[in-house]
Amino acid sequence: MNIELLESLSNQFGPSGFESSVTGIIKGNVSQLSRDLKIDALGNLIMRIGDEGPRVLLSAHVDEVGVIITHVDQRGFIRVAPLGGIDPWVMIGQELVFRTRRGELIRGVVGIDPPHLRREKPPNRFEELYVDAGFTSREEASKAGVVPGIPGTFSTVMVHSGDVIMGKALDDRLGAYALIEVARRIRSSNATFFFAWNTQEEVGLRGIQAVINGINPELAIVVETTVAADVPSNPEEQWITRLGGGAAIRAMDRSMITNPTLLEKATAILESKGVKYQLQVNPYGGTDAGAIHVHGTGVPTLVISTPARYIHAPRSIALMSDVDAVISSLSLLLENINYLVSPLY
Repeated sequence: MNIELLESLSNQFGPSGFESSVTGIIKGNVSQLSRDLKIDALGNLIMRIGDEGPRVLLSAHVDEVGVIITHVDQRGFIRVAPLGGIDPWVMIGQELVFRTRRGELIRGVVGIDPPHLRREKPPNRFEELYVDAGFTSREEASKAGVVPGIPGTFSTVMVHSGDVIMGKALDDRLGAYALIEVARRIRSSNATFFFAWNTQEEVGLRGIQAVINGINPELAIVVETTVAADVPSNPEEQWITRLGGGAAIRAMDRSMITNPTLLEKATAILESKGVKYQLQVNPYGGTDAGAIHVHGTGVPTLVISTPARYIHAPRSIALMSDVDAVISSLSLLLENINYLVSPLY
């Protein structure tokens, strides 16, 4: 595993709508793999490998949950709204980083009362939160570039020990990393593969819609990071996925039901080579596959994910071995792409 690349992706600033720094890193790592590489009007990075056979889309979103400044008051305190699904209580006491239009990074902390002044219950709505960056006035904040419309995200640095990864934006920088590694492994192609590192998934599957409009794929594989709920507060039947269980192959979620024949073919391929995987049934969440599979007259779509605990929080935990299982799974499926694409009904 290229842990330095993964660290760079995890640490990089890239909330929904402001992903250019992340796609810049990815472009620098894949530009030598194809002459057909472009960034579209929504910031999606799309690379084509091969020019014959079925059109296959491989996608991973690069945005992370974050915030956007809505107001700065007369004393310099900052109000924010969420970009993506963040629970307000996750924010309390956290350090955030904002990127100004000049590209400068400004840090602040989400205010929290000390125990001596504890109110009856902590804030539970974003409207109740404020960020303190040490400014003494609105004018001081404005001179520093902190004004409404400026994005922010968690100020977290990835760390790793043994098999364990801890960092922000693992949803879905793990998937973005996996796509880079898989693209590097392709030596010959009997299909036309479109690798897409797409934007704005966390705010409504927006970037991927521009991607599929331009590509019109015949088959799609979404590479994601998903909920591992194998923690003491949850009974086993609510785990959804677990760390150490290998790649999570999705049978259904709130936005799609995987084509049964496609699911059967994919799992049979993985089992034939002994690749570790776990079936996932998630009645709550969704992915870009929700938009892809209903495009045009329909696109058979598979979702392969790395399990991670505490997604959409300042730090998530995942295992390198599970990431490797995702890379192995995807590589193996691409080697058998004609079998996957063959009639599914």
